[in-house]
Amino acid sequence: MDLHGKIDLDAHPVADRSLVRETVPVIDIRSLEDGSAAVDEIAAACRDLGFFQVVGHSVPQALIDQVWKKTREFFGSPAQNRAAVLRSRDNPWGYYNNELTKNQRDKKEVFDYTTPGVDGIYGAENRWPSHDPAFRTVMLQYLEAVSGLSLRLLHAFCLGLGLPGKFLDPDFDGNHTGFVRLNHYPVEDPLRGSDIPHMEEADMGVHHHSDAGALTVLLQDDIGGLQVHHDNHWHDVPPLDSAFVINTGDMMQVWSNDRYRSPVHRVLPMRKSDRYSLPFFFNPSAAAKVSPLPSLLTPDNPARYRTIEWAQFRGKRTDGDYANYGTEVQIGQYRLP
Repeated sequence: MDLHGKIDLDAHPVADRSLVRETVPVIDIRSLEDGSAAVDEIAAACRDLGFFQVVGHSVPQALIDQVWKKTREFFGSPAQNRAAVLRSRDNPWGYYNNELTKNQRDKKEVFDYTTPGVDGIYGAENRWPSHDPAFRTVMLQYLEAVSGLSLRLLHAFCLGLGLPGKFLDPDFDGNHTGFVRLNHYPVEDPLRGSDIPHMEEADMGVHHHSDAGALTVLLQDDIGGLQVHHDNHWHDVPPLDSAFVINTGDMMQVWSNDRYRSPVHRVLPMRKSDRYSLPFFFNPSAAAKVSPLPSLLTPDNPARYRTIEWAQFRGKRTDGDYANYGTEVQIGQYRLP
């Protein structure tokens, strides 16, 4: 079911908070071998909600603490420091405070970066703030850690589909186009008082959307505000200390031929306290061509999507961050009749 066109989606009610723990499973991933309980639990979560949280992930707490510290310092630094690394349509790496989701401005500011030297889509280099050389070091260490975690999860996703764990590795091939985003959701609109003409107040932290790539690994603080849409309700994804929130992305839904779902989610606007989060979007290599995996197809379950060229799809989705170019590209546009 394609929810992206539902104009009343944000009007759907929020589920009873007593159901939160039932809705968003917490999975210990110390063992991700074929046949392990964790693999089965991950597959069930991907088929149902598309969201779960993981503990036992082996990302060092000391590194997590450093990343939080550097993130808060960056967004708390003088405006000129952030403006010095402002991103553009030609180079999407760096700082931005005027991003659109579904052609509506989000109430947030972000900093994006990727693995140095492997940007096969934009051919652009990371921008790093010059006022804090340690920022780059910490952030690249974090990128390496969550890339490794994502690969482990990708293997579990494959096992859950009855495939060899490394089945999709060639589509990532050491040159994945994944990237880390530092999110700051301030109480006050970051563009309030700006001289941008016809600027309207942003009414949502992030408007409802699904993630374009394979999977997302999210570190969130203790403020809350992330919600996933399921069964015509919005469900809170509660903060859990030292856990990562995982969700499936559009490419995984296509590969699995809809066995796994790419969930629609959003972030509420902050009213009392600023919120920070750090998603890592684990994306295929630029050369990847994504289509339903032949081994999952049968005469009764034929391919539901035509082939998607990842670099083109990702490029179109990124263009929509900057301006309203009409309907945002979605996998539903690739669905076969």
